Amino acid sequence: MIEERATIAERRAEVEPRRGVELAQPVARPRGPVAVYDTVTEGMGGWQFLRTGRWFGFIAATILFAILCVFLANWQWERGQQASADNDIVAANFAADPVPIETALPTLASYDASQNWQRVSVSGIYRADDELVVRNRSNEGANGFEVITPLELSDGSVLMVDRGWVAPSPDDSLAPGTIPNPASGSVNLVVQLRPSEAPLGSVTPTGNQIGSITLPRVQQAIGGNVYVGAYGVLDSPSAAVDAGLASTQTTMPTEDVGLHYSYMVQWLSFALLGFGVLGFAIRKEYRRLNSDDPDERARATERVRKRARKAFTDEELEDEAIDGYLPLTRWGIAGSSAAATSASRGALTGERAGLDAEGATGALAPASSAAPEIYVIEAKPAEGDDESDIRD
Repeated sequence: MIEERATIAERRAEVEPRRGVELAQPVARPRGPVAVYDTVTEGMGGWQFLRTGRWFGFIAATILFAILCVFLANWQWERGQQASADNDIVAANFAADPVPIETALPTLASYDASQNWQRVSVSGIYRADDELVVRNRSNEGANGFEVITPLELSDGSVLMVDRGWVAPSPDDSLAPGTIPNPASGSVNLVVQLRPSEAPLGSVTPTGNQIGSITLPRVQQAIGGNVYVGAYGVLDSPSAAVDAGLASTQTTMPTEDVGLHYSYMVQWLSFALLGFGVLGFAIRKEYRRLNSDDPDERARATERVRKRARKAFTDEELEDEAIDGYLPLTRWGIAGSSAAATSASRGALTGERAGLDAEGATGALAPASSAAPEIYVIEAKPAEGDDESDIRD
């Protein structure tokens, strides 16, 4: 028993140092590129890769993107059509003869989109004590206030009339400047109808200021039988127009129709661009997977020759001026040394780059009597380099 324990202890003593060495000096992973293989399409030829789930997904995503772009383009088309219709309505109403308010607005809630900027004749008495101002209104690029004054008609109903625009007070930019009083007594006006605006700002007025001409809110603020479907913008000069107020609308307003059609064209272009990107990716993948095919190699060689015949671009000339050389990969020539892959454009040797049977660039071929298609540009050997190193 004692001998067995001694033997076990000796074996442990032999193993433990080796374990320590292995832990202390792990095998280092070799440096260098690691080969990565596409297990989905690797080894496929022709157009077989298009039948894989990955490319089905790419194609489906492109189609869905195109459908979305077409939907948005159609939406912009409809908006353009609506803007054209709105412009036609304004053009018909802006200079038309005024109609009595009883005809245009038979009830307090009456108003139709076809009545936008319709000219209406109305008579009544201003209620100056219930006058309101609408803040944050621009006029010819300046920010100020619009003055809204109730006009009480003979039947007791009230039409809110936009008398004009006033600049802020010089002493307080949050308060309007001097507002002239409305005409007293009965007045005969011509106004242009505008719809009640969407709510903006606080529900209750701040003093006599409101954030928007939301007629139901105005009715709550001043009381009475207020027209809640539309209000009137003062149209023609009359006794009610006093010095100190600027007209809020002097020219016929129009909506920009071309902008919507421009967006429509952009969305359709995006749809076509999506298919273009898909086609480019398919072509690139086809060339990669069929790089060993003789026909594809011949096409690749022809592409290199066409690229080499092109004139130098401004970018290439600028790079040469800065770096002192042009990469010879432009002519389809590749090498293992820096001297073989870049050179000055100083002198053309008259030697053509040889293309082997596989279509890849190889060693330099003898000069031909015909005009060379691809020139090899020799670089001056760097100090310490042999001329043979450059040509390898």
